[in-house]
Amino acid sequence: MIFFMSQRTTTTCYALLLVLLVASFALVVTPVNTKNKKQMANTMPEDGDNNEVINKRLLTEESNELVYSRNYIAVTKAANYVTRYPNGGDTTDFLLNFADKKTSNPQFPIQGSSTIHKGDVFGSDSIQIVNDPEGVLVDVDGCRDLFRYQLAGNRKLRFEPMNNPAYFFHGQCIATSGFFEPAVRIKERFFQSELFVPQPVITSRSCQLNLCLGGGGFNCIAIYSGTAFVFNSGKGIILNNESIGSGDDPATFEAPPLPPPFSGTIIGGTGSFEGIEGSVDIATIAGTTGPILLDLDSPVRVLPPVGSIVQVISVKSNMSLPPGP
Repeated sequence: MIFFMSQRTTTTCYALLLVLLVASFALVVTPVNTKNKKQMANTMPEDGDNNEVINKRLLTEESNELVYSRNYIAVTKAANYVTRYPNGGDTTDFLLNFADKKTSNPQFPIQGSSTIHKGDVFGSDSIQIVNDPEGVLVDVDGCRDLFRYQLAGNRKLRFEPMNNPAYFFHGQCIATSGFFEPAVRIKERFFQSELFVPQPVITSRSCQLNLCLGGGGFNCIAIYSGTAFVFNSGKGIILNNESIGSGDDPATFEAPPLPPPFSGTIIGGTGSFEGIEGSVDIATIAGTTGPILLDLDSPVRVLPPVGSIVQVISVKSNMSLPPGP
């Protein structure tokens, strides 16, 4: 009897021990499962929330990709493209000063010089560019039949459509490095006067630009470009002003060079472009005559450039882009 009771007691103890072990295991495992369930809820939501989370993730991934692209054409009239030097002088002051001194003036350094511009923006299908190997006639003191000059790139607008004032492209570029090549002595085209033309070469520059596309002029894309930019602006002055004979018209059949293309990074936006990301490529496809030099009775006269600067602006972004006017 005593043996029987002891065996039953022992069995009961084993049973109780087993129950306690199971209960303890459940207490230990339950928090871990709960934690795992919470962790899994971030990646494997229940059916009711699954679509919402997946869609949100897809939209986030898409916003980080530059899936939208469009080309625009910027047209900047010569009068709206201005060069300034650190001393406050412009291109005319620079050329006259050089013609007087026959050498570069430290007051007109390349580094720190800037160009400021504002042009109208159009859709790529609104602009037509045509070849113009003969150049354009320029009115000088009422005489328009003698003075013909080449346009940069030998191309020009066939016509300029009506602009929309809410679509424009403006900004400033500052030369961050450069040097002077030796000045070139030429004979001025029509009066055969001897002139000295400086050869400033920009080697790099920094630009802050705005491309505004509607919204009353408040939907703008901010662009930064800091890169190498090798361009000798004096070469075009020589090509358009040097005589290759006696009274040749035009002076040469070689057009002034176009500046090199450059790239930029979208650094922000305003209006509907708030939060925009992407990149921009800008290529100049047509240009102006550049400054025109005349020596009638001395001193040298500098006439402003004639024509328009035409640029193709290729935008890639994470936001849809409106068509140009």
